[in-house]
Amino acid sequence: MKRIERVRLYPTAGQRRRLGFSLDVTRQLFNALLQQRRDAWRMRRYRVSSKEQYHELTALRAEEARVAAVYRECEDAVLHRLDLAFAAFFRRLKSGQTPGFPRFKSFSRWDQVEFPHGDRALKFNSAQTKVKVPGIGLVSVRKGRVVPAFGRAWLVRKGEHWYVCFECEREVTALPKTGCAIGIDRGVHVLAATSEGRLIRNPQFLERARLLIERLQRAVSRKRRGRKNRRKAVRLLARAHRRVKEARRDFLHKSARKIVNLSDVVVLEALNIRAMTRSAKGTTENPGRNVKAKAGLNRALLDSSFGLLRQMIVAKAEEAARAVVEVDPRYSSQECARCGHIAAESRRERRYSCIDCGFTVHADVNAALVIRGRAELRPAARGASPEDLVDPRSVPDAGAELARCDQEVAA
Repeated sequence: MKRIERVRLYPTAGQRRRLGFSLDVTRQLFNALLQQRRDAWRMRRYRVSSKEQYHELTALRAEEARVAAVYRECEDAVLHRLDLAFAAFFRRLKSGQTPGFPRFKSFSRWDQVEFPHGDRALKFNSAQTKVKVPGIGLVSVRKGRVVPAFGRAWLVRKGEHWYVCFECEREVTALPKTGCAIGIDRGVHVLAATSEGRLIRNPQFLERARLLIERLQRAVSRKRRGRKNRRKAVRLLARAHRRVKEARRDFLHKSARKIVNLSDVVVLEALNIRAMTRSAKGTTENPGRNVKAKAGLNRALLDSSFGLLRQMIVAKAEEAARAVVEVDPRYSSQECARCGHIAAESRRERRYSCIDCGFTVHADVNAALVIRGRAELRPAARGASPEDLVDPRSVPDAGAELARCDQEVAA
């Protein structure tokens, strides 16, 4: 399985200049290639192929020393990136979506230099404390866990920092069997509640740093564009956002590891994050209601990073030979985990008390129990309604891991 290993770089002042030079050349090359395709189609209705531009790039390197100073594979990756942008444009155009024609890249929208054959271009020293980058030299890296054999690689600029990312192949290392399965309910107040009754708090990193970020945003708005003080204020604001992002990712990594270590099967809700965080503004003719409240809810949902948590759980489960099952999330917070009765009146803020059977428990734990129960139920094969065709449990192997887990426990 493929995994991305990201390592922090510590370039010198001269190496930073050369890295910035590589970014500038590749960005300008991307813009030039895009302009050539646009002009050829608008003036002559001629579609320039990537093969033609590849040969023209070879000739340009022989004539232009500035282009020849950059590693050739990095420039080939720019051409491939342009091809992908046009392929995505035509795919969206054909499917009736908003096309989004490829656009020119500004300085702030170009922060990556790619090495398609990174194992040939980037070389570590024996202790993996430095990496040799073509045209840059030996760059110090942050010492961490050993980077295994890799293929594709790329350098990324994030604010004031530089990172190198490696696409590695990792082997599956199965964790010891626990003999159980758990359901996970994700929420804003409690980030994740398990069917075993464990609650993982939501630190709300963005909300905790909101006052600082708002102050820095006001400082940016007061500065004149193009001035040195504005650039300094922008860097401080970007640093604050980066700290929030890194703290959130670190916490989600640890939370996902705890969840995966708990059981052999993890059951999640198949949430549609895009629909959940859709704006309530509406249009001029049909304005929305409670726009401010919905904006605050969207901010809290995005700060919780449900999608990133799911992504990390799936990745860590794959490494540990665990199974992940997703079920329909509808009415999971209103359904009773004991009797199955659905009623909105049963839930009172953080407590759930079924009005039919009297079952009382934490509301998020009850939802987690319902989620686990839905994974154990298999849809009927005959007489199934059309809705069952899109039910995540309709996957032929869904629930098989749970049944096997229960058999092992019984044995």
